[in-house]
Amino acid sequence: HMKKYLAVFVAPIEAYDKMKAANATKSSEEKKAEMDKWMAWMAAHKADFADVGGGVGAAKRVTKEGITDTRNEIGGYMIVQAESLDAAAKIFVDSPEDMEGARVEVMEIMQM
Repeated sequence: HMKKYLAVFVAPIEAYDKMKAANATKSSEEKKAEMDKWMAWMAAHKADFADVGGGVGAAKRVTKEGITDTRNEIGGYMIVQAESLDAAAKIFVDSPEDMEGARVEVMEIMQM
């Protein structure tokens, strides 16, 4: 039976900063072309998604000492369903993610 897996898109903080700067100079056509690649990839894998997730924004760190602003390497997430961890990981092999140093980390969501 299908299990659920959390896929976290991760990249160095510097890569996000570079991408943000590059996006500021891109035309709307260039931005649309990039989004179209993602939309085509997501359509091809539509049956694999339990939750298409999304990008993430500003972050806070919560500890026993309190709450502080933080930055981390997480850029977004998706939840997929698959027969195994290997099968879940293979979903992302052809992902259009091309940011320098980017990776997708896939892990099983354990039932509580």
